[in-house]
Amino acid sequence: MCSWKKEKLFLLLLKKISKNSAKIKLGLTLGQKEVSMSDIVLECKDVFKQYELRSGPLEVLKGVSFKLNQGEMLAIVGISGSGKTTLLNLLYGIDTLNKGEILIADQEVSQMSNEEFRVFRQGHLGMIFQEFYLIPSMTAIENVMAPLIIAGKSEKLALTVAYRLLERVEMIEMANKLPHQLSNGQKQRVAIARAIANTPKILICDEPTRALDTALGDEIMELIEELIKKEGISVIMTTHDPEVAARADKVLIIRNGQLVEEKIQDKESFDFRSAQAIYKKSAEAAQKAKEEAQSVTVSKKRKKANKSS
Repeated sequence: MCSWKKEKLFLLLLKKISKNSAKIKLGLTLGQKEVSMSDIVLECKDVFKQYELRSGPLEVLKGVSFKLNQGEMLAIVGISGSGKTTLLNLLYGIDTLNKGEILIADQEVSQMSNEEFRVFRQGHLGMIFQEFYLIPSMTAIENVMAPLIIAGKSEKLALTVAYRLLERVEMIEMANKLPHQLSNGQKQRVAIARAIANTPKILICDEPTRALDTALGDEIMELIEELIKKEGISVIMTTHDPEVAARADKVLIIRNGQLVEEKIQDKESFDFRSAQAIYKKSAEAAQKAKEEAQSVTVSKKRKKANKSS
């Protein structure tokens, strides 16, 4: 099933599951006690982001607010173009917001200069990108060493730490291989090692299993879950895969530039096949409507062409 179909199916599953469960207040998870302010490692307050286009302003995020707690995994889902990656780019400092606040470790990073945030990010944030973004001319070990060297670590220390990290992600035998010599699963393992090189408190993952098959995707998610359990790292990720999202403590759905928070319950007893059948029927109806709309458009164009001739 392609990614957008998985996302549609996930939304159907979540909608049906949530009929029998209450909405969760922001910053809370069902079955857990309310956390103290010191447990909150990241907070977005009324974040807005828009892009200026020739046709006018395009609002992508409209007042997004949420909290991420220590040791928590938070998943963000939404249709393509809904603003998931834009939100992660704001958190990592790749892009800047128009309005609102982003607080990480009780510091308002949205007010920092580029240089201030670059230094701050080195010790607080790690990011796993959709396309891996390993440097092609550098070996696996050198890619993991890079953020350590940039942070001012000596080459000897960087080499030692990088080898330990590659050993941890079971990639030590591929340490001297270039990215093009690695499989997608191996590239993602190297990317994870690089992301945690400076022991970040928060790991930002942009669809970490998108380029992987189910088995490899499960391995990567187990590795991320191990980091949460052993290191207390907090994880915020985007995904199109309902099974990946189901691993999260909280799920945030982006709808029309805003977030709706839900909690998945009773995953084991839920009838996924029935939900898939429901989705297939609705997808077929949507495709039929699309074809009919295209047919009407073609017909109008032909009539216009005949009149002009």
